[in-house]
Amino acid sequence: MTDKLEVFQDMAIHGPIAKRPELREALIAAAIDPWRVDLERSAEVARNAVTSEDVVLFRRDAGQNHPAVGLTLWGTGDGYYVPNIVPLETGNLTFAQYNAVLADFITRIAAPVTAQFGFTVTTTEPRQTIDDWLSADAALKLRRFSGAANKSTGASHPMDRRRWFDFLVAVHRSRDQPGTDRLARWLHEVDGWDEESAHNLAGDFETGIALLAYYDEH
Repeated sequence: MTDKLEVFQDMAIHGPIAKRPELREALIAAAIDPWRVDLERSAEVARNAVTSEDVVLFRRDAGQNHPAVGLTLWGTGDGYYVPNIVPLETGNLTFAQYNAVLADFITRIAAPVTAQFGFTVTTTEPRQTIDDWLSADAALKLRRFSGAANKSTGASHPMDRRRWFDFLVAVHRSRDQPGTDRLARWLHEVDGWDEESAHNLAGDFETGIALLAYYDEH
């Protein structure tokens, strides 16, 4: 058992916003086989999303152990980011497939082009621990709860419940956003909770954080 989870990587392009139009055209020009750009669909997505930000949809044909996919670049205040990569045929991408396609896009298109215009490409790690998603205090309190809890009863024991609440408050104070799916995966895959209990705790987490936010607002 490892303390790291395989995750979908995030990618962003940062740089001088004044040069983004030039960057956009260069990225489009760099999309050669097996990559291409669907400008018609790009405009349609931007209209449907009611956004003023630039949207560019890339397509990659299947081949070299990669499935056919669509990759979206979405404009930001200083460049672009990739909100998602989706399969163009049925099924879902595994973590490995998603990250491999992203790496292929960076190698073939993003990295060579961005360097010409003073932009940089950043990515998150493909394997992460809770320390990548939580503040040091929140991560410590989650480990305390999980390490001491009776994994057959969840957070029902008074002492376990207190440690669980300590974790919720720490997350709320630090404004961390680990995500319920990722939290459930960590509890199950890393710390040994059964799958049902892990998902129940993740659901309790979502409710608890929402309640704390509601309390602050009212």
